[in-house]
Amino acid sequence: MRKWIGSALLLAAVAFIPAELVAQRRPAARPATRAQRPRFAAELNWSSDFDFGIGARGVFGLQSLFPKVPLDGSVSFDYFFPSHPSGTSLHYWEINGDVAYRFTVPARSSFRPYGGGGLNIVHVSSKVTFGGQTISGSDTKVGLNLLGGTTFKVKGTITPFVEARGELGGGKTFVLTGGVRF
Repeated sequence: MRKWIGSALLLAAVAFIPAELVAQRRPAARPATRAQRPRFAAELNWSSDFDFGIGARGVFGLQSLFPKVPLDGSVSFDYFFPSHPSGTSLHYWEINGDVAYRFTVPARSSFRPYGGGGLNIVHVSSKVTFGGQTISGSDTKVGLNLLGGTTFKVKGTITPFVEARGELGGGKTFVLTGGVRF
């Protein structure tokens, strides 16, 4: 009889203890929403001073730092192709680091506006050849960005966007940007 009672207790322990341990596990982490996943973008730029440019950016949700505030951080690199007289060369690029607040809009709206600001680093270099002599120079400056834009809600994984950015200090220019996040 003792063997039967011992066997029944052992069987009960084997059957119920793993179920009890499973119930105490933490729930699985929820997958990151579209706004929280890192997104990368290809972009085209137009500057009021430096003509057209191309660039790339990364956009990162900041919900882990500010859980109740819809903020995104972005880092971009833009290379411009400014017009210049023959016999000269002119190069202009900038690096931007910005924080943007995503405004709340009705779910049915296809616009997702944002606004923010940040820092920019601009670099310009030029070379002039005249009479067999070459004169070159370059300058790097730090400035501030003020920006506003919107993403567009579309089906699929690509998100189009447009942005206007005013640069104070460093670039001292106005930039319109459009592109797609993927």
